Amino acid sequence: MASETVSDAAAPNPNVAPAHDANVVSMLSPRVVTSDALLRGDSQLAILHERTVYFLRRTRLGKLILTK
Repeated sequence: MASETVSDAAAPNPNVAPAHDANVVSMLSPRVVTSDALLRGDSQLAILHERTVYFLRRTRLGKLILTK
């Protein structure tokens, strides 16, 4: 019978946060917001960013477009 060895893929990576540490994982992941929550039933939303207004629009095909 051959002895089993642990592959390098199974070895812990010190650069990756453990999945059970929610505080660290939330710092590494971007916040997720649905487009429905942003648009609230409207077809466009004005976003003020650094004194410039941008428009997030939903097209008839359901795509999103961000314009100045």
